[in-house]
Amino acid sequence: DVRGFAVKFYTDEGNWDLVGNNIPVFFIQDAMKFPDLVHAVKPEPHHAMPQASSAHDTFWDFVSLMPESTHMLLWQMSDRAIPRSYRMMQGFGVHTFRLVNAQGESVFCKFHWTPLAGTHSL
Repeated sequence: DVRGFAVKFYTDEGNWDLVGNNIPVFFIQDAMKFPDLVHAVKPEPHHAMPQASSAHDTFWDFVSLMPESTHMLLWQMSDRAIPRSYRMMQGFGVHTFRLVNAQGESVFCKFHWTPLAGTHSL
């Protein structure tokens, strides 16, 4: 089960909302495919009962057509996918930021959180 989270930083330049997951890869690499992924994990239309996303045929249809999703599936089905608690979960930023220093030089930055309590899963 992919765990998402958000961290809010309050700075003099404004507020940052950093979004992350507990898994370093994602199902898709093309943002245009995101609506298709969302539709693939929605509840079944004939009874609308919520289930785990991997219980749906629509989910497996989607990932079978997206070869880049195989890496994410390996992470999702591994022992690392269910963290013991949020205190023991690694975090991987979803977005890449461009940070600019006072001299106008820029670097690309992706945030990564490492728990002080160590990484533990169920």
